[in-house]
Amino acid sequence: MNMATNRLAQADVIILGAGIMGASIAFQLSRQSDEKVVVIDARKPVGGMSGRTFGQIRQHYSNALMVELSIRGFDTLDNWKERVGVGDPGYVKMGYMLFVASNQIDALKRNIGLGQSLDVDTRFVEPDEIQKIEPGITVNGLTGACYEPNAGYIDVTRMVLSWLTAAQTSGVELLTPLAATAITTESGRVTGVITDQGTVTAPVVINATGAWGRDLLGPLDLDVPMQNTRLDMTYIDTGQGSVIRSCVTDGVSNVVMRPHWGSMMLVAAYPPDAIPIDDPVGPVEEGAYDRHHERMRRAFQDRIPQLREFQVHSNISGAYDVTPDFHPIVGWAPGVEGLYLAMGFSGHGLKLSPGIGEAVAAMVLDREPPLDISALRYQRFAENDLMYLAYGPSARA
Repeated sequence: MNMATNRLAQADVIILGAGIMGASIAFQLSRQSDEKVVVIDARKPVGGMSGRTFGQIRQHYSNALMVELSIRGFDTLDNWKERVGVGDPGYVKMGYMLFVASNQIDALKRNIGLGQSLDVDTRFVEPDEIQKIEPGITVNGLTGACYEPNAGYIDVTRMVLSWLTAAQTSGVELLTPLAATAITTESGRVTGVITDQGTVTAPVVINATGAWGRDLLGPLDLDVPMQNTRLDMTYIDTGQGSVIRSCVTDGVSNVVMRPHWGSMMLVAAYPPDAIPIDDPVGPVEEGAYDRHHERMRRAFQDRIPQLREFQVHSNISGAYDVTPDFHPIVGWAPGVEGLYLAMGFSGHGLKLSPGIGEAVAAMVLDREPPLDISALRYQRFAENDLMYLAYGPSARA
């Protein structure tokens, strides 16, 4: 793909996407090498999906790799000053609780055991202990839950801007807003990126554009099995202080919620069927938030009945870039030398991003990564070697 246009910059590595994953990779490359790194994004930093996430972080997963990546993520959060040295991630430790249906209790205990085997502070709690930890929760119909005291949420904007600031102090160049329109290749090798203001040349391009990740890959004959689905979220005023103390995922009523500040809570209630979208930051259709609020009320009916008359403070929607096994795609793109994919994180990039950034930087620099992330390769779908998912889409674990 060759197009005549003005040269804007020359680099060793181009990172497409100034969200949480692109920022983490840029930071790691800046710390591990003297490579000339350029970050490009059509929006200002955190202007895409990273600025529209639930912010919840935990270490409960069905695969050892995901647990190990989350452990590295929590280590970075706990030691941000030493690991990054700029800003902070706004990490609020408040605990995480996961309810599942009775027929999924064995899977829940399996995942808890997996976490414990890797030294995660996690345990199974019976309904009476659920009530002690979360007095505002109605436990009728629950047979148990997972509880992680060290989980919580982060301020994604602060985390991304801290990483990008640290990266720029080490020489990374941030070009935003600048829209990439094509990835250029010659004889099967990456040569750079065409933008709406000129070309940026580089032998390596990392696609970390999240929900927009597929747009630049079609002309390269790369069909990424990923669908953008909308997640509606609502900030509510409970009018009665903090009703829950932890981040709570209720896989029975399909609602996720966490305290925000004062009497505010953030709530996401999943629809029975995924909502595909074309524009991840575009407006939602009329009535979408009303339907979301009704799903919330139905969920509260059984779990937190005192919240049925909540007051809406504001609404926001984001996009989850979902793959067939609800796990990310990370690795070199087949057939296009120099193209690396880091996409499909479906909201999990928040806690995985430190470990993914370390691993991607090492692989781009042709070094041994701290973790073997080959299980997340693009080719696994064609090879029918999918990542295991214990509960399904609602808990995405």
